[in-house]
Amino acid sequence: MQKEIVVGGFTKEQREQNLEKIKTKFTKRGYKFLKYIDNGTFKSVAVFDVDEKILRKEKSRSLYIMSAFFLLLSLYLFTQSN
Repeated sequence: MQKEIVVGGFTKEQREQNLEKIKTKFTKRGYKFLKYIDNGTFKSVAVFDVDEKILRKEKSRSLYIMSAFFLLLSLYLFTQSN
């Protein structure tokens, strides 16, 4: 599965620096860099090839974090109501 990640920067040099940072960050996660499309300031994208297992793992991690937050929030509100 392909995933596009926006590469921001006002100048071409800034976008290239951000591209290198994004490449290192996402290759550590298991993504494979395919290509870079330079369309301007905030329309430039880096295209990565990602295994669906990795995407599911990242989504489940974010869902666990959100559920823990809501659980703590409800616990706090429950203790404040008594």
